[in-house]
Amino acid sequence: MKYENKKQTFFHMNTSVKDGLKKIAEYKHTSLTNLLEEGARMVIHRESMRMKEDMSDLNVINSIVRH
Repeated sequence: MKYENKKQTFFHMNTSVKDGLKKIAEYKHTSLTNLLEEGARMVIHRESMRMKEDMSDLNVINSIVRH
């Protein structure tokens, strides 16, 4: 197994959440790590889009205030 561009991360997780994630990973025939990375990418994408939208809103407000 290759671990290119990967770094170990340890954290505490609620037992019921971890059990649920393990069941989903098993169902999807993947590892818990891959499932967590997939979820993290989804959160990063969603929050990046929100940040872009917020910046756009601020730019519109700034342009209105300047005029």
